[in-house]
Amino acid sequence: MKSYFFILFSILFLVGCTKEETRPASTYKIELSFPDESEAHPKKDDYQAVIDEYVSKGIIGTSVMIKNDEGTWLGAAGSSDLASNVPTEVNHQFLIASISKMYTAACIFRLVDNGILSIDDPISNWVDADIIDNIDNAKEATIKHLLGHTSGIHDYYTTAFEMSRYNEFYNDRTAKDILKFTYDKKAYFPVGTEYWYTNSNYLLLGFIIEKASGLSLQDFYQQHIFTPLGLKNTSFAIRGADTPNNLIKGYYYLYGGGYTESEFLYKDELGTGDGGIATNVQDLGVFLDALFNAEIVSSESLAQMQDWFDISDEGDKNGYGIEYFTGDYGIYYGHTGGVDGFSSFARYYPEQDTYIAILINMSPGPYADFLNLDAYLEAIEEVVFK
Repeated sequence: MKSYFFILFSILFLVGCTKEETRPASTYKIELSFPDESEAHPKKDDYQAVIDEYVSKGIIGTSVMIKNDEGTWLGAAGSSDLASNVPTEVNHQFLIASISKMYTAACIFRLVDNGILSIDDPISNWVDADIIDNIDNAKEATIKHLLGHTSGIHDYYTTAFEMSRYNEFYNDRTAKDILKFTYDKKAYFPVGTEYWYTNSNYLLLGFIIEKASGLSLQDFYQQHIFTPLGLKNTSFAIRGADTPNNLIKGYYYLYGGGYTESEFLYKDELGTGDGGIATNVQDLGVFLDALFNAEIVSSESLAQMQDWFDISDEGDKNGYGIEYFTGDYGIYYGHTGGVDGFSSFARYYPEQDTYIAILINMSPGPYADFLNLDAYLEAIEEVVFK
């Protein structure tokens, strides 16, 4: 509890010393990768009404993509930069945080399809010994264990990691520096015996992609996903300082202080295989469509990614880079993402062949219980499936 209050005090101190920068609206303006046909969509007004309603309830800025047999709709509302009074547009780039894990998993299966590695390979075949020797369970874990979060390897999100983020505006850490926060930490359980979602798993997968391909993770994403799919507005920040110049501002809610710009919080979390991709809602929709139609990986690899196993008594399941849930409108596959200042949802509903992607440039924090982002998504679902 003492460390929690110290962290909170540190945040408030930093916020008090930080002046919000104003920028011209042109900073965020980019052309869409593909033509937008939203004006012809039969439900365009209904969809726009929902996102406008939730902006009025407290969401700062949001962009939405919906694709089904009625066509593809893109919409936005709110602000991408409060200090500069820039309205959110569908072309604006957001951080998608852990949705990046789907891209990383797809890259692993690209390497499987090319015969370079197997998901049953021990990770010690592909990760340097000076890392393996310092991480409990790393000598026994396979690539499959990392993909499915069954490695038991400790998350790098420790109190020490959090404190280090708050002590400096930007630490300029590499992925290897971040992974050191797992060194000498006891594993959560023996390899393969349980499920525990751990960001360290996908950070390690990023190392494996680099070792197996001979490319940086940034270049592998670009050559195997971004460029082939024509995603002109998607990028990966290999270091926090390399976030795209046109990335919109993210906001975090602090107790008693309202929302503050969150760059000083998220910059030290980027540049790893578990998060760091910036994109707009159109490009995210194209990625989802291509992934679930086996256009990025083979049909065999997609089936492996969807080899579900139970992770809860409520019917939730996990795969190998993709999550499975049961909701009010049947099953859906996908992922969520959250980093200080950004929240995101990416879903595919196979029974209705429908895609929903939602990007938001805020994270409510523990004190913003007035705003339920799940309710926002559910309101969109209700209009989509009514």
